[in-house]
Amino acid sequence: MVIFWVSILALGILLYGLLYEFDLGIAILLGFAREKAGHGGPRNTVAPVSDAGEMWFIAAGVVVCGVSRVVYATLLSAIYLPFLLMLAGLILRGVASERRGTMHRMRWVWNAAFSGGSVVAAFMQGLMVGALMEGLIISHSKYSGDEFSWWSLFAAMCGAGGLCIGYAVLGASWLVHRYRYGGNVRTTAHRLIPALSLGSLLALVFVFVYSMAANVRLLTR
Repeated sequence: MVIFWVSILALGILLYGLLYEFDLGIAILLGFAREKAGHGGPRNTVAPVSDAGEMWFIAAGVVVCGVSRVVYATLLSAIYLPFLLMLAGLILRGVASERRGTMHRMRWVWNAAFSGGSVVAAFMQGLMVGALMEGLIISHSKYSGDEFSWWSLFAAMCGAGGLCIGYAVLGASWLVHRYRYGGNVRTTAHRLIPALSLGSLLALVFVFVYSMAANVRLLTR
């Protein structure tokens, strides 16, 4: 039974990554786009699959909460603040996505909120992953650290370099695929992919070297 629920959780996270991460990446890229270039076209390319990606994220959370309540309670008490900030970012981008189509005078504000909420959500996701990889202070199945034990340079690099830039790479690749017949959007996205890929690679190298150095220190004690 445990293997079954772990498989469902892994499937939910995988489908969330495949169906939603490039949506966040496109929103991050749109934050650096000129207003006159327009945001509707690139954003509309992911509209058919955006809701499906959000659904799998919710499904993964429900599985963790319902099947392993001890793990859910322990992890949530450790990363409560970044988890709330991630939800706030997702809510902000959802509200901004709806409002910017109806309030033309304030469109630039909602465009900024849409991209900003996406950056916050992606960064907090990477921050939580980095904190879990680095290790949390847990004693007797309870979190024993303080409110900011999840914050570190390693976790920040996982958030900024690992997921923010990584999502941007996926978003640019999606735009190249969707605008395969040419256009300014495809040209710009294609030009950004090498630089974004290099930034993501450097972040991964840092994470790898940092992890190896930490493990070597532990082994030599």
